[in-house]
Amino acid sequence: MTSISLIPAAACHLAAARALYEGAFPPEERRPWQSIVEPLSEVGPRLHIISLADGSAAGFVTVWLFDGFIYVEHLAVDPAVRGGGIGASTLDELEKIYGLPIALEVEPPADDNPMAIRRIGFYRRCGLEVLDFDYIQPPYSENLPSVPLLLMATPGAPEPSEIAERLHKEVYGVSI
Repeated sequence: MTSISLIPAAACHLAAARALYEGAFPPEERRPWQSIVEPLSEVGPRLHIISLADGSAAGFVTVWLFDGFIYVEHLAVDPAVRGGGIGASTLDELEKIYGLPIALEVEPPADDNPMAIRRIGFYRRCGLEVLDFDYIQPPYSENLPSVPLLLMATPGAPEPSEIAERLHKEVYGVSI
């Protein structure tokens, strides 16, 4: 695995992290940037910069810390260094730091979205499995749509319904 560390975001990282965030995720899968850099909750989101051994930033990850699991809300690696094991090392590092199973949302596989298929394969290689559960991501704001997604998790995560309920309540501020 690629040697990385996860460091707290400093002011010098924010512009590059925001540009990567806005380029990597469609508007309906993005929370307002300000709520990432100034979270309103103690459980998240927590913004970590993915730092390479030479100290350069390779991307970022946002996580929410819950009892029983962590939720990876966003993970993005700079396109210039993708494919070198940074994403897998990041997930491994998160498990070491928090000592909890990981849960996350992904787009369902579709013929017109080969990246979704690749992303699911990547997460499977990292030890996550697609959970058998009908899941809809609530909108991040009133002017955005809900998004049908899949839940994935590492072994030992809570039941899918519990993960979905926690995400809806804590991350999106709605009830199931």
